Formats: sequence, structure tokens, C-alpha cells
Amino acid sequence: MKQLSCLTIFSLLITVFFSCSAPQYFHDPSSLKRQKELRNTRSANVFSDILIGVSTVCVSAALESDIYFEPHEQAFKKLNLLNPTKDTMYVNMLTDLAWDENNYCDFMDIRIPPKMTGKVMVPINANYHLYFSTTLQDDDDELLEIFTSDIKKITLSPGMTNLSPSRK
Repeated sequence: MKQLSCLTIFSLLITVFFSCSAPQYFHDPSSLKRQKELRNTRSANVFSDILIGVSTVCVSAALESDIYFEPHEQAFKKLNLLNPTKDTMYVNMLTDLAWDENNYCDFMDIRIPPKMTGKVMVPINANYHLYFSTTLQDDDDELLEIFTSDIKKITLSPGMTNLSPSRK
């Protein structure tokens, strides 16, 4: 029994550690800071919804009445960027959505290692121009336009946005 509880506690600690880890593929300081702010805001919203939900159940049981709780609408979601290539993928995400009075909610200089997945917390209902390439040069970037509510995972394959002669 003691071994089972130790295993459960260890598993929970590992899960919390990896779910709370800082974004590891962001190399632009302002983008990294913004990503951490988005994650903290989302965590605070989830925690407050859980706390209010439990409180509502307790008050409802104590007063023997029905009290309904409507959780906050989700404002952020995780977007998975998959790099299927053998090279590091360089990604920039630009939007017209303002984050604060001076900055947009852009994410610059995301570097995803070969065969890895980068996770980016993004606002829901936002349009992003996603520029990606396996080189640092600006002249060979490919462009994808995405709407964050419609997509959860993107595989960034070089050449995927180029139209072949038969598709023009």
C-alpha cells in the first residue's frame, strides 16, 4: 500500500512538473515572457473555476438549494507545432490581436528541434500568420494563415504552401 501511494505521489509530481514547465523553444525574450503570461493567466482561470465550482457545490448542499455555476469561457488554447524534418524549424507567429497597449500577441523566434513538437499557448478566435522555414534566411519563409479556434495541430512540412504547376 505504501509503495502504491509513493508511486501515485511521484506520478503526480512528474505530471505537475512537466505541465508547469516554461516554454523551451522560445528564444525571443519578449515572446517567452508573453507565453509565460498566457500560461499563468490560463492556470489562474482554471484554478478559480475549480475553486468557485467546489464552493458552489458546498453552499448548494448547505442551503439545500440549487445554485448554478457557469465556468468562464476558455480564452486560450494549446497549439501543437510539429516539425517532421531532420532540421530545426524556425517559426514566427504574427497577429493583429493586441496583448497590451504597446504590443501585439506575436511570438517570434520559436525554434523547434528535428522530429519534435513545440507547444504554443495562443488566444482563441485569433488570426495568425505563421512563417516557418528550416533556415534562418528571411527570403525562403513559407506562410500559413491560421484561425486558432479551428486548429489544434499543425505539421510544418517544407514546401507545403508551394503550389505545384498542376494545382495553379
